[in-house]
Amino acid sequence: MYRILLIALASFAALVQAHAATPVGIRPDDVVLGKADAKITVIEYASLTCPHCGDFAVKTFPKVQQDWIDTGKVKWVFRDFPFDGVALKAHIVAHCGGPDKFYGLLDVFYAQQRNWYRPDPAAAVVELEKLTRFAGISEAQVNACLSDTKLSALVVGNYQTGQDAGVDSTPTFFINGSMSTGFKEYDEFQKLLAAAGS
Repeated sequence: MYRILLIALASFAALVQAHAATPVGIRPDDVVLGKADAKITVIEYASLTCPHCGDFAVKTFPKVQQDWIDTGKVKWVFRDFPFDGVALKAHIVAHCGGPDKFYGLLDVFYAQQRNWYRPDPAAAVVELEKLTRFAGISEAQVNACLSDTKLSALVVGNYQTGQDAGVDSTPTFFINGSMSTGFKEYDEFQKLLAAAGS
């Protein structure tokens, strides 16, 4: 059922918006964290239900943001790569607050991943709604977002660009175009960033 939904939404996404076959370039619908002129571009493909992605978001990313993004060395793009129906809904909800709240919601969803995740998508959404209230997003707004075909197309479009680029596991990172897969501790990840910036 989830695969059928993804295929249908992917077809719709192709009609709604054109996506590049390569993940390297920044697109108009990307939410970019960091300075536009940063020499290093990182594009992360991740699923909100992936525990390895959650570990990276909680353990590694804060230090990357402090040392690399906030200092102007890296610009970061998170692209949705939902692995299941629960993740699909979670990603749509993460976009519900617009670009200004997107990364804040990702942080909260990953930090609370074990608390909101449920095998049933509807039950997971109920838990996610409790978290979005802290960002000023109401239950009605969440429900409206879940019915918004443009948001669905955005999420599935991101998924498609990942597939086109060879992403088959999460997290996957493209660091100035070079692919790196799997969870990494900060020391290992910063070496990849340093190599890309040299």
